[in-house]
Amino acid sequence: MMTTLLFLGMALASDPIERPEAPKSVDGECLKVYPISRGQPLPSPVFSPSGIAGCSAVAVPLSQFSDLLQTEEWGKAVAQQYKIETSMLQMEVDWYKSKLDEETQPKPWMERPATQRWFGRIETVLIVGVVSIGLGATYQYGAGL
Repeated sequence: MMTTLLFLGMALASDPIERPEAPKSVDGECLKVYPISRGQPLPSPVFSPSGIAGCSAVAVPLSQFSDLLQTEEWGKAVAQQYKIETSMLQMEVDWYKSKLDEETQPKPWMERPATQRWFGRIETVLIVGVVSIGLGATYQYGAGL
């Protein structure tokens, strides 16, 4: 219960994490992705025969690129799980709010504790009175007085 309340408080306190916008294109960047293979000449748009770069790019090692792709997929899965947990927590919050609303509504006159106590007192007085009258009548008529 406490753990749920802790997660609920953290979820309500923090804003949802949104994916950042894609950056604007840089002046002179390469228009598309070009593969670079060992032992092969560089693609002509990236590297001209005169030895000058034709566009700006970053060569990322394949293992790092693979790791970045896996990290992106993991991040999407975490975000999806976060959305599911948030919706479940929101359902719990709504349920507790409805229970709070029910409990804070004024109770009908007959269901109030003070009214029930007064009815109990009156009932007790009436029962004691009826039993006293019955026992008194039994004693008076049974004894022959």
